Amino acid sequence: MKTKTLFCALALLAMIVAVEASAEARNYIPHRTTVQQLANTAQEIVVGELQSVEDVKLTEVGLDAAKYKRINDGKWQNGEDYVRREAILQVNSTIKGTSQPGTELRFVSIRQLKLADYDADLRSGEAIYFLHRREDGRYIVLSDERGTVTKDESQGDLNKTIDFVKNLVAEPEVSPLTIDRMLDAISLNGSRLSVDCSIELSWHHDVYAPQMNAEQRTRILDLCKLSAAGTEERNQLLTAAGRHPAEGALDGLLEVMFSDPSWSTTSLGAMSLEYVDRGQAINRLLNEYDLATDDNVKMVIVRALGLIRPKADYDGAEPRNRTLNLVKGLLKADVDTNKDLLREALIASRDLRSQDAHVAELKALIDNRETNGLGDAEVKAAIVALAAARTVDAEGKTTILAQDYLVALGEADAVLKQAAESAMKFPYTTLILGADGKGH
Repeated sequence: MKTKTLFCALALLAMIVAVEASAEARNYIPHRTTVQQLANTAQEIVVGELQSVEDVKLTEVGLDAAKYKRINDGKWQNGEDYVRREAILQVNSTIKGTSQPGTELRFVSIRQLKLADYDADLRSGEAIYFLHRREDGRYIVLSDERGTVTKDESQGDLNKTIDFVKNLVAEPEVSPLTIDRMLDAISLNGSRLSVDCSIELSWHHDVYAPQMNAEQRTRILDLCKLSAAGTEERNQLLTAAGRHPAEGALDGLLEVMFSDPSWSTTSLGAMSLEYVDRGQAINRLLNEYDLATDDNVKMVIVRALGLIRPKADYDGAEPRNRTLNLVKGLLKADVDTNKDLLREALIASRDLRSQDAHVAELKALIDNRETNGLGDAEVKAAIVALAAARTVDAEGKTTILAQDYLVALGEADAVLKQAAESAMKFPYTTLILGADGKGH
């Protein structure tokens, strides 16, 4: 019953981490390229310093030149016909593999870059390199720069990451000690290790759950509460707190959600509330709304209920009707109306598959648009929500309850015609502008 919340939240997680995790690496899957996953995959893990990049002349174009053909000025990728660029690494210590300290190790240059086009932190000192042999026997860095960890990425303390990776290699089996080390590494400072450990507990929860104790679950929840709004650690720990629920998890998650009204926190928090206890979460949100005095808290509750979407046949008629009535009470407007809260209610009305529960209120919002202070965003949102008011019979036939009204609206107002027609065709994928200024 978590389909919509899960889809939104996991898609959000993937986007957040991929954008932030590395300066240059692209097209990687975050949860498959944590230091834990890289340590397991890499054949050679060394700590070393990048010395130079050498051009090796070829008699044919070569697979690297073909794959990384130069783009623009070559700073992103710089493949050159009849050349293979090889990076030369001075090995200072070996964590895994056969490389000897004090020797040089060659690998195929990342995206065939020249030395000057590598990230500055890779040119300025030691880094951990996760390397693997490809079919032709040459080493490559796994997932480009994502297969490296620098001092800068370690918030100045590369030794902490080195020690962590050494322990991973020495003790590959998951144990309570493994989890303690991960929790100790989540320093909430945005470092590569802190983020990767948060990702591991979130995405690979099934690996760690059998070895996790109550104290460790509580530590995850506490770290989630301490995390800063908008950080990668918060997003990952919100999910981990649901996957590894501690005693008092519902209270803790709501505390975080109510203090941070961002869409990402609400979405991920709502998903975790369902993991902990869907029924209790719905009732708790409804009860908290009756106590709320802050519009931001009300907005979070409405958004979360829309994402969870209580269903009469699964959650019971009472929570379903309470949710519909809560949203219904917000579908009214005058010049003093909080437009952010109204738009979130309109998103919820659409997502709740509210059928005829809100039709009269939505029509009134649209009909009174000249005097109730609504702007273009709110009017179009009301049209989308109204178009989503429909029934589906046993044979799958859909009836748009306000179809005649929406058609007449389009004929009378050319500005709204496209919005009405689009909403009737795609009611659940036509975006409504939320409080965060983005479409949902």
